[in-house]
Amino acid sequence: MPRLAWVAALAGMLLVLGAAVGTAVVHSRGVSLTSVAAAAWRRVVPRQQQPATWRESAPPNGVLLKVDTSGVLRPISPLIYGLGAASTDELAGTGATLNRWGGNPNSRYNWANGNAWNAARDWEFRNYGSDGSSIGAPSQAADRFVATNQARGVTSLITVPALGWVASTGNRELASVGVPADGGPPVGDGSTGAILGYDPSFNRHATSVASFPRKAAPFADPPDQKAGVVFQDEWVSHLVNRFGPADTGGVRFYAIDNEPDLWSTTHTDVHPVQPDYTEELTSFLDYAEAVKDVDPAAQILGPSLSGWTAMFYSARDRGTDAYRTHADRVAHGNMPFLPWWLEQVRQHDQQVGRRTLDVLDVHDYPQANGVWGGATDEQTNRVRVRSTRSLWDPTYIDESWIADSVQLIPRLRGWIDQYYPGTKLAIGEWNWGADTTLNGAVAIADVLGIFGREGVDMAAYWTSPHPGSPGANAFRMYTNYDGQGHGFGDLALAATSSAPDDVAVFASRDSVTGDTLVMVINQRPDVPLTTTVQLSGMGATVAELYRLDATAPHVQDQGLFETSPGELHLVLPPESISLVRIQAP
Repeated sequence: MPRLAWVAALAGMLLVLGAAVGTAVVHSRGVSLTSVAAAAWRRVVPRQQQPATWRESAPPNGVLLKVDTSGVLRPISPLIYGLGAASTDELAGTGATLNRWGGNPNSRYNWANGNAWNAARDWEFRNYGSDGSSIGAPSQAADRFVATNQARGVTSLITVPALGWVASTGNRELASVGVPADGGPPVGDGSTGAILGYDPSFNRHATSVASFPRKAAPFADPPDQKAGVVFQDEWVSHLVNRFGPADTGGVRFYAIDNEPDLWSTTHTDVHPVQPDYTEELTSFLDYAEAVKDVDPAAQILGPSLSGWTAMFYSARDRGTDAYRTHADRVAHGNMPFLPWWLEQVRQHDQQVGRRTLDVLDVHDYPQANGVWGGATDEQTNRVRVRSTRSLWDPTYIDESWIADSVQLIPRLRGWIDQYYPGTKLAIGEWNWGADTTLNGAVAIADVLGIFGREGVDMAAYWTSPHPGSPGANAFRMYTNYDGQGHGFGDLALAATSSAPDDVAVFASRDSVTGDTLVMVINQRPDVPLTTTVQLSGMGATVAELYRLDATAPHVQDQGLFETSPGELHLVLPPESISLVRIQAP
């Protein structure tokens, strides 16, 4: 996506260490898709005839929801309720199950120093962390992060830097200078890492130290902090020594860097050369193999792409004609990047006899104007809740420059099945904006329901809704609605709505109790809606109702009520999330 205003506003801000987890308070995900990419992808596609605002569409006269309790669609992974860079309070406030150490700065984290990052284009290509006069204990910030997660029973996902350079110190006086506005193709054979008009050598040595996947020598813990080089397999060894292997409670997941397709845009100062198909493959394999050699039980995520364009092209494909010629893709059989990458990784893994890739990771943000940016006018609010359909619905034409059927999860699942069967799926970053409002909370509840129904294995919101906010409470509806640790079920059931543009419905079964849980979301802010929920194969029983709406700033316990055989009736307040737990007969 084009650079967002809040990213630009980071300029001049001080980045400080978060006391709870030792990582930066101010994070940025950087650029997902550039304006030239948008221009290249835009095509004339008839827009769906959708009303711009709720006032322009009449509310349905009664909504029928059908829940099929007779069969299970699939298990719901507990790891879809993840966050990024969350503090202890944010983990507690959302009931999160996964915490991701990721984002642009962690591509430049120096674990040997312990408290050093570079903010890259998000903030003047400036180092930050410690004051520069002292060096933190090795992996200090990351260790605090993992320890915080372990204390709360939360799974850790660690990003391993793979672009070749990490911050030398946390001294804020160190910043790259003379950085071009964007990267480009390499000069000559690319061995210098330079592009036409810019050689990164000076800035690399001014702000950074070299980072490699392997030490090729005995590990030291602590490492030599004055060596002027960092080894990532040695960091994994440190984490294993500190927390144990992945299969005995240690760090379970590692992502190989963050949005490598944007290295030349986000980290232009040290990596100005636009990555091509080959670099994105070889860098992943080099670092994934290094991690697996230290901790064979670790689960590896990749390639952690920034979004839509990166699934089809490399950064080098942009060329001078906004992806029209896409010479790099043509040179690789004109195969879209992500299917090609999956096939190449599968072939490699078959040759070496083990998986380097366990979880396919792609980031996703709505591209319609204002949605992810947090606009809250009525038209944007309507598009916000409607655009969640891009995650699954083949009939939905994305209301952005994409102007196409995204159907992200089925598309990715299809590629996995064809090119590397058995690979799990992660949406490693996502955010639908406006999480301080009920409209944003409704979108979060819808996305989390979709992840469960469609079989996503892992997901991490970027970064975290503020504790007590509507967005945080939307998470709680799935993870800890009663304050006692009870959440949505772990087995997805089929559920349909007669008015899907107004009321979304998701259903599950609790495999321990046999209870059926139904999440009902009134997306309209203007009217309450009368709803009938049909429950196939269920007799009369007792149900509990929990609700999030505008009448209170927290999830409300609405008490117990008796259901009729096969159905129950609900009046849904405007812009509300209702969870019904129906006791097994």
